[in-house]
Amino acid sequence: MEFVARSPKSQKVLNTLRVSANLPVNILVWGEEGTGKRTLVEEVFKDLVPVSVDEVDGALEGELYHIYDLHRCGDPKRLLERLNGKRIIATANDYREVYEELFPIILHLPPLKERPEDLEELTRRYVQEAKRDFQLEDFVWEMEPDLSKNAISLKRSIFTQAVLSSLKEEELMQLLERFLGERLEEGYKQLLYLFEVPLFRAAKRRYRSTLAISKALQLNRATVTNRLLRYKELIE
Repeated sequence: MEFVARSPKSQKVLNTLRVSANLPVNILVWGEEGTGKRTLVEEVFKDLVPVSVDEVDGALEGELYHIYDLHRCGDPKRLLERLNGKRIIATANDYREVYEELFPIILHLPPLKERPEDLEELTRRYVQEAKRDFQLEDFVWEMEPDLSKNAISLKRSIFTQAVLSSLKEEELMQLLERFLGERLEEGYKQLLYLFEVPLFRAAKRRYRSTLAISKALQLNRATVTNRLLRYKELIE
């Protein structure tokens, strides 16, 4: 997969990594989960086979390692000592002070919320992928992007909407039946929000005003106001 670098911040990281690629030093790229660190490394070091910290062994062949999950290692210093004499290109989800003595070059890949141009391009690609995979020519992405895990959650949220938009009424009811079957012991009143929240979300998005919502749903305004207040945090 191609690394998307439309944002000045990601372009800077990509260009720096390319310039550093031929230097005989260890390199670390760190950033939040789903920012594209592994894809970035594979963009520059195309022939490197990635390995996890669980697979690293001094007996492995080669002089250059791509460790794609260094953050999972409790003692990265000891790990790199086992690979003495080998060059390490690593990625990690976090930053630790010990990395400074292990990696002369440390690059930070910012989250997608700080790379709007990359976010726009990734959204476009994932929407096109969803249209192709689910054969949905008229699919339109309308939700706020979920960036809790950057590209991972963004793609998941787009594909989730694509799947839901393709469901027929009977399929949707079957999905709810399976989901509710695991929670029946909670009782009707505790599960009612699963029906009311999406209903009032949709109504508020389309009609905006309490009066228009009450007319559309054929409910009195007091009931609508009560529900909007009850589910305020879930609806807004």
